[in-house]
Amino acid sequence: MRIFLAIAAVLAWLFGAMLLLAPDRFYAPTGVAMTPMLGTIAQAHGATLIGLGVIDWLARGAERAGLSAVLAGNLVVQVLSLGVVVRTMALGAGVSAAPGAVIHVVLGGLFLFFLVRTRKMSV
Repeated sequence: MRIFLAIAAVLAWLFGAMLLLAPDRFYAPTGVAMTPMLGTIAQAHGATLIGLGVIDWLARGAERAGLSAVLAGNLVVQVLSLGVVVRTMALGAGVSAAPGAVIHVVLGGLFLFFLVRTRKMSV
């Protein structure tokens, strides 16, 4: 699980950095016309992802209760983000947003797997 949380942290940092530094290029495949004002919303999302990456990184050595909280929170983020990607696809982005769906399904599945596994750990 330590390795998974480290990978999740690095991914959050990478996507967060892309959103902070180049929101227009990040969203270009979806066809979103990124104005400077819309860019600030994407940058706020990037800042949140960087913070989530820090949480994931620091949680690598956490006890059961702490791990459950971090894993559950990450699972919620993945499920809600998947809903946003599906809506983005329905609004016209189509398959250009499909990589986002794949990322959220895979990460969500892994967070769920480790959450169930953590809850089964002895107290």
